[in-house]
Amino acid sequence: MPKKQMFYLVLIILFGAIIWFLSTNKKSTITTDNNFSISDTSSVSKIFIADRDGQTITLDRVENKWIVNDKYEVRKDAITTILSTINQIRIQRPVPKKAFENVIKNLATTGVKVEIYTTKKTPEKTYTIGNSTANHLGTYMLMDGAESPFVIHIPFFNGFLSPRYGIQGQKLNEKDWRTTNVFKLKHENINSISIKNFQEPKQSFTLINGPLALLDYSGTEVDFNKEKVLTLLNAFKLLNCESYKDEKEKIEFALPLHELIVNNDTLRTYAIGGLNETTKEKEENFTVKRMHATLNNGELMLIQDYVFNKVLITIDQLQ
Repeated sequence: MPKKQMFYLVLIILFGAIIWFLSTNKKSTITTDNNFSISDTSSVSKIFIADRDGQTITLDRVENKWIVNDKYEVRKDAITTILSTINQIRIQRPVPKKAFENVIKNLATTGVKVEIYTTKKTPEKTYTIGNSTANHLGTYMLMDGAESPFVIHIPFFNGFLSPRYGIQGQKLNEKDWRTTNVFKLKHENINSISIKNFQEPKQSFTLINGPLALLDYSGTEVDFNKEKVLTLLNAFKLLNCESYKDEKEKIEFALPLHELIVNNDTLRTYAIGGLNETTKEKEENFTVKRMHATLNNGELMLIQDYVFNKVLITIDQLQ
């Protein structure tokens, strides 16, 4: 047999042996069964996440938006991040033998379970997310039904993956997922705006939309600048709080600043701090960088003044 043909024959046999070895060798753990990613995230209809303390997050796709725990709309940046993560994660390497036992133990005790659903009633992917590696460039994950965990990463992304699933310290919080939107109104959908200014009561007013009318603190109709009024009406297109807080008692003795009523929704704002806020100069209360607030007497929010000062205005600013 010519040498050239012998060379190709040996090459074919060699490749065949490699393929056979990889397909039959039980020690080889990186297989298609360990593919953690989902290529088409547009098919994802639900994501279920559960920590070891019993906290659960269920994200459901409802038409063109996502809902968390059947209650709140999900923040767009949060759902965009988790979907891109589900799509981009890859196996970086197997877990080293010396770390294997500790990784398995941590996954079993503190791991966060993730189930990803598409059109099926059963999950398309189920895996557990553990701690990050020592260099924080990978995250330990274990596929449901698999014996061996892997170090998972996103190529060219420097960081661990837990926060991209809404996990902080291996725990979940519903507030991390819900939208921070407070008002999202087109000006034509606003019937009236009423602002009570607790620090300067005579600067309070009511604005009626359609036909436009401006009433002062006593209910007397007064003149207004139409351009300024339209600017106020258009300012409610998108107003977001910074975050939600658990300690509503913080406003029990706080200094009230405003009561803003838009249609049937009431936003109340408070100075950050307790009774000592009353000793501050009035000007300081109007220039605080952040305020506490509640919407319809609901959860405590932290709002930024540069966002809400465009709507928490005085009657002088409309004349």
